[in-house]
Amino acid sequence: MLTRLAIGLFLLAASAGGAAAEQMCGDPPIPPAIPTASEMASKPAADAAASKHSAFEEIRRWQGTLKSYRDCQIATGDTDKREISEAQRASKPDPDKIKKLQQEIDDANHAYDSSVDEEERTVNEFHAASVAYCARSDVDRTNCPKS
Repeated sequence: MLTRLAIGLFLLAASAGGAAAEQMCGDPPIPPAIPTASEMASKPAADAAASKHSAFEEIRRWQGTLKSYRDCQIATGDTDKREISEAQRASKPDPDKIKKLQQEIDDANHAYDSSVDEEERTVNEFHAASVAYCARSDVDRTNCPKS
């Protein structure tokens, strides 16, 4: 009985189209706070090392949630594309439905692209903090790039 209910709920969500999938994706994950280069330079060596390591771990965790978020955006677009194809093959295509589905695809693509931009910004901030850390002479630079 529970299996039928679960299958029914899944089919209901899938048939609701892109709007339901977009709502399921929710807001993009919030990026972690990255210490600035000046903060990395001014912290005691042990604190700077801990901040760098913590930021790295937080970014990795965040990137995992970004992957799930982006997978949802892709699934939303794929579902909407299938629905557009079905709507166009109908004996009387509904132009309003097709337009709405295309807008949902565009919205999902925009959300995906925005998350990529945010990831790039965050990684660049981490890189700047890492460079500041590695420029110090009082820290363990074994994980720093060789110059």
